[in-house]
Amino acid sequence: MKKRVLVPFIAVAAAASLVFVPVSGHAGVLEIQKQIDQIAQQEKARQKAKEEADKKVSGINGQIKQEQKGVDDLQKEIDEQSKQVMALEQQIADTNLKLAETGKQKAEAEERVASRKSLLESRVRLMYMNGSVSYLDVLLSATSFSDFIDRFQNLRTIVGKDTEILQANERDKEAITQQEAEIKTQLAQVTDMHSQKAAITATLQKNLKQKEVTIASLTKEGQKQENISEEEEAALEKLVKDKQTLYAKLAEEKRKEEAKKNGTAAAAKPVYSGGKLGWPLTINGTISSEFGYRIDPIKKVNKLHKGIDLAAPKGTPVLSADEGTVILASWVSGYGNTVVVDHNNGLVTWYGHMSAISVSEGDSVKRGGKVGEVGSTGDSTGNHLHFEVRKDGGDTPTNPRPYLGL
Repeated sequence: MKKRVLVPFIAVAAAASLVFVPVSGHAGVLEIQKQIDQIAQQEKARQKAKEEADKKVSGINGQIKQEQKGVDDLQKEIDEQSKQVMALEQQIADTNLKLAETGKQKAEAEERVASRKSLLESRVRLMYMNGSVSYLDVLLSATSFSDFIDRFQNLRTIVGKDTEILQANERDKEAITQQEAEIKTQLAQVTDMHSQKAAITATLQKNLKQKEVTIASLTKEGQKQENISEEEEAALEKLVKDKQTLYAKLAEEKRKEEAKKNGTAAAAKPVYSGGKLGWPLTINGTISSEFGYRIDPIKKVNKLHKGIDLAAPKGTPVLSADEGTVILASWVSGYGNTVVVDHNNGLVTWYGHMSAISVSEGDSVKRGGKVGEVGSTGDSTGNHLHFEVRKDGGDTPTNPRPYLGL
C-alpha cells in the first residue's frame, strides 16, 4: 500500500464541496455559480500543485537516469579493473612459480659449485701447497722423468679443466642470482600494480555504492512526488465531480425558474437509457490505443488507460458526443487541454490532449458541436484525441466502444 501524502487544500476542498445554501430562484442560481467559481479557484491551486509535483518527478527521473548511466559506466570500469586484477593475480602466481624454480636452479648450481670446488681443492692439494707445485710428491711417485712429466701435465690438465668447470659453474650461479633478482623485481612491480588496481577497484566500488544510495534516495523522493501528483489528480477529479453536481443543480434551478415563469412543472432530469453516442471527430480516425491497463508510454508503468486514443491530424475538429453542459474547459495535468461534458443523464465525456479549446465552462453544447481541435498537449506522444466515457455520473471510466457502437 502506498503511503498517503498529506497535501495542501484537502480540507478546503472538502469543506467547500457540495455546500448548498437552501435558496431557490435567481438567488439560488447566483449562489451555485459562486460555488462553481470557488471550485474553479481550487482547481487552479490543485492544478498548480500537481504540475509542480510532476515537474519534480520529471527532474528526479532525469537525475536517476543520469545517475544510472554513472552506475553503468562504473560497473563497466569495475569489471575491466577486476579482469586486470585477476590477470595480475595470475601473473603473480606464475612469477612466484618462476621464482621458486629459479631458487631451485640456484641451489643446484651452488651445490655443483661446492662439489666441484671440493674436488678441485682435493686435487690441488696433491699438486700445490700455498700456491706452489710440490714437485717432490710428483717426482717421488713417478717411475721416470718422462713419467714425472706426463703425470705433471695430466694433473695440470685435470686441474685446468676443473678450474674451467668451476668458473663456468660460478658464472651460472651469478647468472641465476641475477635472474632471481630480476624476477624478484618483476614480482615486486606486479604486486605493486595489483595493489594499485585493487585500490582503484575498491574506490570504484565505493563510488558505485554511493551512486546506488543516491538513486535509492531519488527514487524515494520521486515516489513521494508521484504520490502527491496522484493525490492532486484524485482531488482534481473530485472537484470536477463536485462541479458537475453543481452544474446539474444549476440546470435544475434554471428549469425550476423557467417553469415558474411559464407556470408549468419542471421537467424531470433525463437518465441515460442506452443508445449510441456521436463520433467525436469530423473524420473517422484510427484507434491507436484501447481502453484498459497498459504500460504508460510516458511514465513506463502499468496504468489504467481510461479511454481510447483516436489518431488524427493536428487541428481536426473535436465534437461533443452528445448534448450537455461543459463542466471543465482548461489545462489538466497529463491530459493537456481538456474539455469535460456532462450529458445530464449519468454520462460524462472527456476530450483530452487538444491543441485548442473552443468552449468555456458552463456552456451548453449540442450533439456534434465543436469543443476543440486535435493536438498533442500534456503527456502525449503524437497528435490524437483521448476520448473517455464515464458513467455513474462521471465516477466510473468505462470502455467507450459500446457507446460509440463499435
